[in-house]
Amino acid sequence: MQYFIDTANIQEIQEALALGVSGVTANPSMYLKEGVKFYDFLKEVNALSPKILTAEVIEPTLKEMLDSADKILAINPTIVIKVNFSPLGLKLINILSKRGIKIATTLIFNTNQATIAIDAGTDYIFPFIGRNDEIGVNGIQTITDICSIIKNKNYHTKVVAASIKNVHHLEQAAIAGADYAAVSYSIFEKAMSHQLTIDGAETFEQHWLQLLK
Repeated sequence: MQYFIDTANIQEIQEALALGVSGVTANPSMYLKEGVKFYDFLKEVNALSPKILTAEVIEPTLKEMLDSADKILAINPTIVIKVNFSPLGLKLINILSKRGIKIATTLIFNTNQATIAIDAGTDYIFPFIGRNDEIGVNGIQTITDICSIIKNKNYHTKVVAASIKNVHHLEQAAIAGADYAAVSYSIFEKAMSHQLTIDGAETFEQHWLQLLK
């Protein structure tokens, strides 16, 4: 499983990319929190050369969505257009996929939505774990089921586990077969940390210094 850093904080993005994270994704709530302007943010992150960068298209009409996608792709034609799951969003996916444009579908909560988005032509789906758990649905089981369907049917769509609230979600998403996980920087830091690793490194460093004497 590979990683998307899920934030609009440029410093966190820079640090995550320096650590080898594959992609960058965010959402309108994050842009608002960080006080960033959407297109300026895209240009700045694009200049950091992430392997994958997603960008939202959220407009009330299909024409406006297409215009927004064109504006994003003018920054870099490899940017993945990120669409909220909806009937209008599916129409956009259907159009863009036929043009060879990469698309991600977010706000996926069950296998029906996942398979419908796959059929429309999406390249990535973002099933939400934590938000499903909050309403009494097993988010990890949903991810497991979606990954199983994709594997059994040999679909090209990649699964990006989203709404990850803790490192347990992260571990279980990897076991379930998710291709990527979209994580906050704080969760990514926790995933890297283990006390035995810290203790072992300190011991090795002490012994190394003794060898150099």
